[in-house]
Amino acid sequence: MVLCLVAVVIFSVLGIFSAKYRILAKESFKCVFRMITFRPCESSLEQRIRSKITSKLIKPFPSLAKFTYKNFKLLSLIFTILLFGSLFYTVRGVYNLAVYGTCDPHSTTCIFNPGHLHCGSEHCLATGCPCEEKGCEAPDHVGCDGNCTCVVGTCG
Repeated sequence: MVLCLVAVVIFSVLGIFSAKYRILAKESFKCVFRMITFRPCESSLEQRIRSKITSKLIKPFPSLAKFTYKNFKLLSLIFTILLFGSLFYTVRGVYNLAVYGTCDPHSTTCIFNPGHLHCGSEHCLATGCPCEEKGCEAPDHVGCDGNCTCVVGTCG
């Protein structure tokens, strides 16, 4: 039951802020525990969520509601993969931001630190920074007189 995995994550977070989601969080924890121990899930959590989503869609989009109801397991699998994929890339971006000072150490742009320039950036190429002459002993060593940042052994 793929939906239980997603439900644990979502309802656990929502349960912190709202009491109405705590019951669903407990039920999804039980379902995941039974799934881990190779027993079938006894709760009707998946059926309730399926019905609730379909009932919200039935009036404005009846054909979409029919498609969602019939293909609910596939859709829940797709959204589970998307959830864990986005979680992976988020953690990787936060790690790179903490360690290297940028979201992507191989790129010159990061929306979280737009003033942070790398030796391969357009500014450094235009001003001719001698980045290769600078030593990069630490991940956040600032070289090129404040115009560029060295990243673990190489500039840029």
